[in-house]
This record gives sequence, C-alpha cells and structure tokens, in this order.
Amino acid sequence: MYWENLVFDAAAPHEHGVFWEELLRGETLSDNSGGFETRLVFSDERYLDLCFPTVEETSGSHQRFFPIVIESAHEDYMKSVSYTGSRKKLQDVAGRDYFVLKPGDGSGQFRLAAVEIHSAHPQRDAEFWSNVTGLSATAKAPNILAHPGGDGPQLVIVQEAHQKTTEKSCVHLDLRLGAEDDLNLILEQIRVGGGQELERGWGTLPWRVFEDPSGNEFCILPYIAPTE
Repeated sequence: MYWENLVFDAAAPHEHGVFWEELLRGETLSDNSGGFETRLVFSDERYLDLCFPTVEETSGSHQRFFPIVIESAHEDYMKSVSYTGSRKKLQDVAGRDYFVLKPGDGSGQFRLAAVEIHSAHPQRDAEFWSNVTGLSATAKAPNILAHPGGDGPQLVIVQEAHQKTTEKSCVHLDLRLGAEDDLNLILEQIRVGGGQELERGWGTLPWRVFEDPSGNEFCILPYIAPTE
C-alpha cells in the first residue's frame, strides 16, 4: 500500500486545482464536473496526485492535514529543517492553510516538501502512518517520515493544538493497495494500530474510509492492475 493522493474538498475544483497545479507545476489529469486532478512526478517510480473532488458543503475551519512547500532554490535547507522553524502560513484560493518553508520573495519554483498531520500522540501516530504508508522515520526525528528512496514529500506528525472533532477534515490522504497487499491483514494492522473503519452512509463507493488513532480521516483505494 502506498500514498497516492492528497485530497482537498473543493466547492470550485477547477480554480482550486489550478492554484496548486501552477504553484507546484503539476500536470492535469482530469478537469470535469466531478473535480480536478493534477499529478506531481518525483521520479520514474514515485508520484503524488492532488485531487479536488466537488464537495458542495466545505469548511476550511477544520483542517488536520497541511501542505508544506519550499522554493526549489532553498532545497539544501531541507537537510536540517525540522519543519517548525522558519516558515510562513498562507491560504490557497479556497482558504485552506499551507506553509512555506524559509519564505523568500515567492518568485522561484516551489515543490511540495511535506504534509503536516495533527495528532493527539505524535510518536504513536508516526508509527501508525509508517506502517500504512511504507514511509520510514528519518534521522532528523521519529515523527518525520520519508520514502526509503528519498523521493517525494514527507509526512510530519505534530502535536495537535485542538482535539479532533466529529467534523471531517477538509484535506485528507488516499492510500492505494498494491498487487501483493492482503486487505484483511491491512485491516487488522489498522485496528491493532488504533485506527478504525468509518461508515459514512454515502452508499456504495469504490474506496473505504478510515481514521487514524487521532481521528484523522484517510481512504484506501482498490488495487488497479497496470494496463499494457
């Protein structure tokens, strides 16, 4: 199983998606009534899709996942950064918060450095997210998770300022099953790790909705065989 999507609930998917596509120089995958999707490619084997599904009722006030971006010219800064140092909080066109590391004049090219997740117990939840995504704790800190190959954004698990409510986060992650994954084993792993499956009453969906031990939502998508 691997991290495939960063999902933003969007009242205006095209405008919202274009903002992020232009900021991070993504490649449009879809743009229709169902939403907008753009792809960030990090290597031959690693990508992340930013998805903006059409959600009529959205709330920017309850957000538990926060993109962290950095100008490419400052990438050396990433070698020592803890993600809580020199940074500036901004809002995208839909009012979603995100952070810019080592903010400059904003004239350079940006890349997605990480996604911050708010947690009741960061050490516990870092282990949970490592288990479900395959990302590993870095030498910098056990709450910072990175791809073994060093490609793509990291996950940063931080102490929450406010406890999770029953209101859904307006930003979440999607994970995709791989060919070798045993769904039953993964479900048991999630349960043992303190997560649980949610029943939202949305009818039959091609994905399943879960929450981590701190109540943060994420989805698991089915395996898709590659096309020849």
